[in-house]
Amino acid sequence: MALCKNCGQQLPENANACPYCGTFVNEQNAQQAAQPVEQQAPQQNYQQNYQQNYQQAPQQNYQQAPQQNYQQAPQQGYAQPYVTPDMDVQQSKGIAWLSYMGLLFLIPMFVRRQSDYTRFHVKQGVTLFAVELAYGVTYSILMAIINAIFPGHYTYSYLYYLPSYYVHSSVYNVFSFLLGLGYIFFLVAAIIGIVNAATGKRKELPLIGKIPWLATLLDKTVYKQ
Repeated sequence: MALCKNCGQQLPENANACPYCGTFVNEQNAQQAAQPVEQQAPQQNYQQNYQQNYQQAPQQNYQQAPQQNYQQAPQQGYAQPYVTPDMDVQQSKGIAWLSYMGLLFLIPMFVRRQSDYTRFHVKQGVTLFAVELAYGVTYSILMAIINAIFPGHYTYSYLYYLPSYYVHSSVYNVFSFLLGLGYIFFLVAAIIGIVNAATGKRKELPLIGKIPWLATLLDKTVYKQ
């Protein structure tokens, strides 16, 4: 039976200090009790926090982030670098003017397909080409009708070395001259378009530039995203 050194009271079994006067049983228990709390805590708390936070975090955060962010970014953002409108004009105006050269509009249509500046002039050029083609077909049909209503005649020469040729009527010649003036408009419109495209300007052609049908058709077919 152990007794307290200070007060002489009976001590419970395995007691570190006297429950009556508080005197420690031996010096080792007194030293452990006098040790600051800040010195004991790091051995238990900081070691456990290190194992939980600093060892687990790299496996979850620092290893998962490159797989999610850095691998997805090249596919979404960095694979197609952003091009400003001014850069687009400088890169495309050297080929965009071909849009007003008849069937040569096919070159900028597919070579610079992603260029917004080239798309604009290709739509203008295709509209000009289609309207001019329709005008040419209409011109041929009208002149054939006029020739049927007001037929011409053949000239014959008595000299064998002078061939015969067909002479249209005066009415035919007048309509041919008046309707032929329409081709001057298409020539002027093509020149305006070439100058605008080559100088970096985005302007619609006079009269026919606002026709929306072909531009809408190109957006639904060639330029469909």
